Amino acid sequence: YYIYRIKFMKKILITILVSFIVSTSYSAGTDSGDETNYGKDFKSAIKLISKKKYDNAIEKLMDLVDVSSSDFTKADVLNEIGFAFRKNNDLDNASKYYLMALKEDPNHLGALEYQGEMFVDLGQKDKALANLNKLKDLVGEKNSFYKELDSYISRN
Repeated sequence: YYIYRIKFMKKILITILVSFIVSTSYSAGTDSGDETNYGKDFKSAIKLISKKKYDNAIEKLMDLVDVSSSDFTKADVLNEIGFAFRKNNDLDNASKYYLMALKEDPNHLGALEYQGEMFVDLGQKDKALANLNKLKDLVGEKNSFYKELDSYISRN
């Protein structure tokens, strides 16, 4: 009786282990909500922007607008979409996405800088200077966001 009981317990244990292994191996590849994948997608979109493949970057970034990730914020995504549109000479959409980024985070440093650059491109230096002053208030004159916008205003 004792040997029969050990064999029975062994079968149950093996069945449980096999079930566990099978279930975890199938679920490991199906969770597309893994934040690290989103982080890679965001970095990939930024690389596309640096390669001047703006349409491809916009398409990839659009998929990330409503994603929750520890690697970036919604304002980061909206700002990069605005930047890609601006570099693609679509200033209407650039403006729209910068506004959305700043609505999401009114103190988003990147959006304030890039929107300020767009204002310069549109001949709206007063608005660019307003963004520069806001950056100065937020991070001071030694910060790279402030310096970049200040330089852009001075050059144009």
